[in-house]
Amino acid sequence: GSSSSSTVMAAVWKELRHLRHRDMLRSSLLRAFERDQLECRVIQSPEFRPLLSRWAELLLSSGKHGGSADPHDVPTEVEQHATRTGSPEVRWLVRRLQSRQTLRRGPPHFPSTLLQRGPQYPFEPWDLNYLRAQTGSIRGTELNRKIELPEAPDPPAPKDTKPRDIWAEGCMDDDDFLDYTKPPRS
Repeated sequence: GSSSSSTVMAAVWKELRHLRHRDMLRSSLLRAFERDQLECRVIQSPEFRPLLSRWAELLLSSGKHGGSADPHDVPTEVEQHATRTGSPEVRWLVRRLQSRQTLRRGPPHFPSTLLQRGPQYPFEPWDLNYLRAQTGSIRGTELNRKIELPEAPDPPAPKDTKPRDIWAEGCMDDDDFLDYTKPPRS
C-alpha cells in the first residue's frame, strides 16, 4: 500500500523535476537568439523536444542546473541523437548552437519616412483649406519638415542573466520582508 504510493510519488516528483529543468534549459536556449529568429521556432518545435529532454537528463545526472547550462555546449549524445533524427531543422539548429554565433541584428532601423512631419490624410477641413491656399494642391509633400529624434538612453544592464528557480527559491512578495514584531507604519 504505502510503499507503492511513495514509489509513485517519488517517480512523479522526479518527472516534475526533469520537466522543470527541461523548461529552464529551453528558456536559456531561447535567450541565446533573438525572438523572431528561426532558431527559436525550432527550439520550441515537437521535433526538438526529445533532444531537449535528453539534454536535461544529462544535466541532471551531472548535477547541473537546467537554467545555468551553456546553450552552446551541446552534449555529444544529444549531437548524435540530432544526426539520427529525420528533421533537417533540428540538425541545423544543433550545428548553429555549436558554432557559437548568435547572428544578432541589433535594434531595428528606424524608417526615414517616419522622420517627416507634415499634413496627414485624412485632412481636417482647415488643413485642406490651408493646403489649397498654400500650395495649390492637396498633395502636401512640400510642407513636410524633417524631425530630429532625441538620442535614446542606453538600456540598464541586466543584474542577473540567469533565470530564477522559483521552485527552489520560493515566491517573494513585499509581505515577505515585513517585520511583524514592529507596529505597521501609516
